[in-house]
Amino acid sequence: MASGKLKRRNKSLWSQMAPSARLAFGAFFIVLTGAIGMLPRQVFGIDIAWPFAALWGAMGWGRVGLSIRPMILLLMFGVMQDIVSNAPLGCFAVINLVVYGLSSGFAHQTDGMRDALVVVLGPVVMLLVALVLIWIFASITSDHFVRTGPIFASIMTTGLAYVLAYRMFDLGRRPGEPPGQTT
Repeated sequence: MASGKLKRRNKSLWSQMAPSARLAFGAFFIVLTGAIGMLPRQVFGIDIAWPFAALWGAMGWGRVGLSIRPMILLLMFGVMQDIVSNAPLGCFAVINLVVYGLSSGFAHQTDGMRDALVVVLGPVVMLLVALVLIWIFASITSDHFVRTGPIFASIMTTGLAYVLAYRMFDLGRRPGEPPGQTT
Protein backbone atom coordinates (compact mmCIF):
# COMPACT_ATOMS: atom_id res chain seq x y z
CA MET A 1 0.00 0.00 0.00
CA ALA A 2 1.86 3.06 1.21
CA SER A 3 5.60 2.90 0.95
CA GLY A 4 6.07 5.03 4.03
CA LYS A 5 7.57 7.91 2.11
CA LEU A 6 5.59 11.00 1.43
CA LYS A 7 5.92 12.25 -2.10
CA ARG A 8 6.69 15.90 -2.22
CA ARG A 9 4.88 17.92 -4.78
CA ASN A 10 7.18 19.90 -7.07
CA LYS A 11 6.75 23.60 -6.59
CA SER A 12 5.98 25.64 -9.65
CA LEU A 13 8.29 28.37 -10.86
CA TRP A 14 5.61 30.94 -9.98
CA SER A 15 5.33 29.74 -6.37
CA GLN A 16 9.11 29.99 -5.98
CA MET A 17 9.25 33.60 -7.22
CA ALA A 18 9.65 36.39 -4.69
CA PRO A 19 6.69 38.75 -4.18
CA SER A 20 8.64 41.62 -5.78
CA ALA A 21 9.16 39.61 -8.95
CA ARG A 22 5.47 38.66 -8.99
CA LEU A 23 4.51 42.31 -8.56
CA ALA A 24 6.82 43.35 -11.41
CA PHE A 25 5.47 40.63 -13.69
CA GLY A 26 1.85 41.60 -12.95
CA ALA A 27 2.66 45.28 -13.52
CA PHE A 28 4.28 44.45 -16.86
CA PHE A 29 1.19 42.49 -17.92
CA ILE A 30 -1.06 45.43 -16.96
CA VAL A 31 1.09 47.87 -18.93
CA LEU A 32 1.17 45.52 -21.92
CA THR A 33 -2.63 45.13 -21.86
CA GLY A 34 -3.08 48.89 -21.56
CA ALA A 35 -0.70 49.56 -24.45
CA ILE A 36 -2.50 47.08 -26.68
CA GLY A 37 -5.78 48.70 -25.63
CA MET A 38 -4.68 52.00 -27.15
CA LEU A 39 -4.76 50.41 -30.61
CA PRO A 40 -8.03 50.45 -32.59
CA ARG A 41 -10.33 47.81 -31.11
CA GLN A 42 -12.83 46.94 -33.82
CA VAL A 43 -13.59 43.66 -35.53
CA PHE A 44 -15.83 43.87 -38.59
CA GLY A 45 -16.97 47.31 -37.47
CA ILE A 46 -17.95 46.15 -33.97
CA ASP A 47 -16.24 47.78 -31.01
CA ILE A 48 -14.54 45.35 -28.63
CA ALA A 49 -14.87 46.02 -24.91
CA TRP A 50 -11.36 46.34 -23.50
CA PRO A 51 -10.69 45.42 -19.85
CA PHE A 52 -9.67 47.84 -17.13
CA ALA A 53 -6.39 45.98 -16.56
CA ALA A 54 -5.35 47.91 -13.46
CA LEU A 55 -8.36 46.45 -11.64
CA TRP A 56 -6.74 43.02 -11.98
CA GLY A 57 -3.82 44.27 -9.94
CA ALA A 58 -6.08 46.04 -7.47
CA MET A 59 -8.11 42.88 -6.82
CA GLY A 60 -5.18 40.47 -6.79
CA TRP A 61 -2.56 42.53 -5.00
CA GLY A 62 -5.04 43.62 -2.35
CA ARG A 63 -5.31 40.05 -1.09
CA VAL A 64 -1.94 40.41 0.67
CA GLY A 65 -3.09 43.44 2.65
CA LEU A 66 -2.20 47.09 2.31
CA SER A 67 1.30 47.72 1.01
CA ILE A 68 2.91 50.83 -0.46
CA ARG A 69 4.42 49.42 -3.68
CA PRO A 70 1.14 48.13 -5.13
CA MET A 71 -0.53 51.41 -4.16
CA ILE A 72 2.11 53.44 -5.99
CA LEU A 73 1.74 51.25 -9.07
CA LEU A 74 -2.06 51.55 -8.98
CA LEU A 75 -1.77 55.35 -8.69
CA MET A 76 0.54 55.44 -11.71
CA PHE A 77 -1.74 53.14 -13.71
CA GLY A 78 -4.72 55.31 -12.77
CA VAL A 79 -3.05 58.50 -13.94
CA MET A 80 -2.00 56.83 -17.20
CA GLN A 81 -5.56 55.60 -17.71
CA ASP A 82 -6.92 59.09 -16.98
CA ILE A 83 -4.63 60.56 -19.64
CA VAL A 84 -5.47 57.91 -22.24
CA SER A 85 -9.23 58.12 -21.68
CA ASN A 86 -9.34 61.94 -21.27
CA ALA A 87 -10.75 61.61 -17.77
CA PRO A 88 -9.97 64.17 -15.07
CA LEU A 89 -6.67 63.33 -13.38
CA GLY A 90 -7.19 61.13 -10.38
CA CYS A 91 -10.48 59.43 -11.31
CA PHE A 92 -9.05 56.03 -12.19
CA ALA A 93 -6.40 56.34 -9.49
CA VAL A 94 -9.18 56.71 -6.90
CA ILE A 95 -11.11 53.79 -8.42
CA ASN A 96 -8.01 51.58 -8.38
CA LEU A 97 -7.25 52.43 -4.76
CA VAL A 98 -10.86 51.91 -3.63
CA VAL A 99 -10.92 48.47 -5.23
CA TYR A 100 -7.48 47.72 -3.74
CA GLY A 101 -8.77 48.70 -0.29
CA LEU A 102 -11.89 46.59 -0.73
CA SER A 103 -9.78 43.63 -1.81
CA SER A 104 -7.52 44.04 1.19
CA GLY A 105 -10.44 44.34 3.59
CA PHE A 106 -12.25 41.40 2.04
CA ALA A 107 -9.10 39.25 2.24
CA HIS A 108 -8.61 40.27 5.87
CA GLN A 109 -12.20 39.38 6.79
CA THR A 110 -12.16 36.04 4.96
CA ASP A 111 -8.58 35.02 5.78
CA GLY A 112 -8.20 31.30 5.26
CA MET A 113 -11.66 30.81 3.77
CA ARG A 114 -11.52 29.14 0.37
CA ASP A 115 -15.24 28.61 -0.20
CA ALA A 116 -16.44 29.04 -3.77
CA LEU A 117 -18.84 31.74 -2.57
CA VAL A 118 -16.00 33.78 -1.05
CA VAL A 119 -13.72 33.30 -4.06
CA VAL A 120 -16.44 34.43 -6.49
CA LEU A 121 -18.28 36.98 -4.34
CA GLY A 122 -15.25 39.16 -3.57
CA PRO A 123 -14.23 39.96 -7.15
CA VAL A 124 -17.87 40.35 -8.24
CA VAL A 125 -18.55 42.91 -5.51
CA MET A 126 -15.30 44.74 -6.29
CA LEU A 127 -16.12 44.90 -10.00
CA LEU A 128 -19.63 46.18 -9.25
CA VAL A 129 -18.17 48.90 -7.04
CA ALA A 130 -15.74 49.81 -9.82
CA LEU A 131 -18.64 49.91 -12.31
CA VAL A 132 -20.61 52.29 -10.10
CA LEU A 133 -17.58 54.52 -9.46
CA ILE A 134 -16.67 54.70 -13.15
CA TRP A 135 -20.28 55.54 -14.01
CA ILE A 136 -20.46 58.23 -11.28
CA PHE A 137 -17.18 59.87 -12.37
CA ALA A 138 -18.17 59.73 -16.04
CA SER A 139 -21.64 61.16 -15.33
CA ILE A 140 -20.34 63.96 -13.12
CA THR A 141 -17.63 65.03 -15.54
CA SER A 142 -19.93 64.98 -18.58
CA ASP A 143 -22.88 66.76 -16.87
CA HIS A 144 -25.34 64.03 -17.90
CA PHE A 145 -25.98 60.39 -17.15
CA VAL A 146 -23.77 58.26 -19.37
CA ARG A 147 -24.81 54.94 -20.82
CA THR A 148 -23.85 52.00 -18.66
CA GLY A 149 -23.63 49.50 -21.54
CA PRO A 150 -20.05 50.21 -22.65
CA ILE A 151 -18.82 50.43 -19.04
CA PHE A 152 -20.61 47.20 -18.13
CA ALA A 153 -19.10 45.44 -21.17
CA SER A 154 -15.59 46.53 -20.15
CA ILE A 155 -16.21 45.42 -16.55
CA MET A 156 -17.44 42.02 -17.79
CA THR A 157 -14.32 41.69 -19.95
CA THR A 158 -12.21 42.64 -16.94
CA GLY A 159 -13.91 40.02 -14.78
CA LEU A 160 -13.67 37.24 -17.36
CA ALA A 161 -10.00 37.95 -17.98
CA TYR A 162 -9.38 38.05 -14.21
CA VAL A 163 -10.90 34.59 -13.86
CA LEU A 164 -8.32 33.29 -16.33
CA ALA A 165 -5.30 35.19 -14.98
CA TYR A 166 -5.96 35.77 -11.27
CA ARG A 167 -2.94 33.70 -10.21
CA MET A 168 -0.69 36.14 -12.05
CA PHE A 169 -1.63 38.78 -9.47
CA ASP A 170 -1.17 36.55 -6.43
CA LEU A 171 1.74 37.84 -4.37
CA GLY A 172 1.95 34.71 -2.26
CA ARG A 173 0.41 35.58 1.11
CA ARG A 174 -0.61 32.53 3.08
CA PRO A 175 -3.66 32.47 5.36
CA GLY A 176 -2.82 33.74 8.84
CA GLU A 177 0.30 35.58 7.67
CA PRO A 178 0.36 39.24 8.76
CA PRO A 179 -0.97 41.54 6.01
CA GLY A 180 1.45 43.65 4.00
CA GLN A 181 4.47 41.53 4.85
CA THR A 182 4.98 39.94 1.43
CA THR A 183 5.55 43.08 -0.62
